[in-house]
Amino acid sequence: MVLKNRLKSSVMELDNTSTKSSVLIVDDNPRNLQVLGGFLKEKGLLVEFAIDGHSALEWFNKRRFDLILLDIMMPGMNGFEVCRKIKENPDTCDIPVIFITAVSDTDSIVKGFNIGAVDYITKPFIQDELLVRIKTQLEAVRSKQLILEYLSNIEEKNKNINSSIDYARYIQNAVIQTSETSSKYLPDYFIIDHPKDILSGDYYWINNIDGQVIFAVMDCTGHGVPGALMSILGTTFLNDVICHKKILQPDKILECLREKLIHSLGQKQNSVVVKDGMEGSVVNFDQSTSTLTFAGSLNPMVHIRNNEMTLLKADRFPIGFYDKEAKFSLNTIKINKDDMVYLYSDGYIDQFGGPDSKKIKSKGFRELLLTYHELPLMAQKTKLEEYLNLWRGNLEQTDDILVVGIRF
Repeated sequence: MVLKNRLKSSVMELDNTSTKSSVLIVDDNPRNLQVLGGFLKEKGLLVEFAIDGHSALEWFNKRRFDLILLDIMMPGMNGFEVCRKIKENPDTCDIPVIFITAVSDTDSIVKGFNIGAVDYITKPFIQDELLVRIKTQLEAVRSKQLILEYLSNIEEKNKNINSSIDYARYIQNAVIQTSETSSKYLPDYFIIDHPKDILSGDYYWINNIDGQVIFAVMDCTGHGVPGALMSILGTTFLNDVICHKKILQPDKILECLREKLIHSLGQKQNSVVVKDGMEGSVVNFDQSTSTLTFAGSLNPMVHIRNNEMTLLKADRFPIGFYDKEAKFSLNTIKINKDDMVYLYSDGYIDQFGGPDSKKIKSKGFRELLLTYHELPLMAQKTKLEEYLNLWRGNLEQTDDILVVGIRF
């Protein structure tokens, strides 16, 4: 009784859901075509007929079907050959085929499934059972069509999103490059800039203001779109602070940048809504005195001279809201010819990889800088990128990566 109720339920569902489904019945017996076709039409299916294999294949030049009900014993071309041709054709290979035949030996059943049939029903069949099997296949077809539609929509949306992100990257690069208009007056330098995603939360700022060369390397909270928005905000603030207000001392630059971020993001000590901020380093090289001043937030500066490395430490608080009020400290050093200075975000240091899938870490990164610092700048860049790729292997990039090397 339970099985009978399920069969009746399936028949009713077929009536309600399959009105647009089309079935091709292939059988050389006109009586079979009439009986089965009439029954399926009563259940709301669109039915077409073919009396042999050749006429069945001709139908596929006219229209597409959701399901094929195929007899085996037919003159000229039997059902196995028809099924094989259907599955060999890229335009029809995904149409499910159900064999409905009086041939009931095991070898024929196995052969039918091997050449691509989804079901095999022997005559005489029970109509309600046949409808259940047809319903199952039509639901599978419908589900596949929906999935393909969803995938197509997702692909189109992703295409639009990627186009927008690519254009946003173009804008981000354009904003950053406006600071390099005086590059012919700058020391020699290289930049490794590898966003984790298309857009980056790391950014650099370079310019020459009245003989004072300003380099800034910043790391915004997050990466991708949120980080990129912060980076454009930060670049705009640096343009205002350095180029327009002529604030050139690194610690004062960071303090002004912090004030602007806190104000723009509505960060208040008692009600912080947006806790995002930045960390990074700023250096000022006075070409007239060969004096370099440095201030940093969380990210230090590496100075190498005569194979000796000096680490100028950064303050341990961010550029943005901070629970304790603190001012950025200023470091000053004299620069000699061929000195190397490196500024960087934490992306290179935090990259996982190597034989134990560990981070490169600060010590490992500084050892690389000391190893490569005497090479030409582009050779240094190449070596650092090659090491990073070898270290990372097949692992995902952990964060945005930004490294700037400067030779005086």
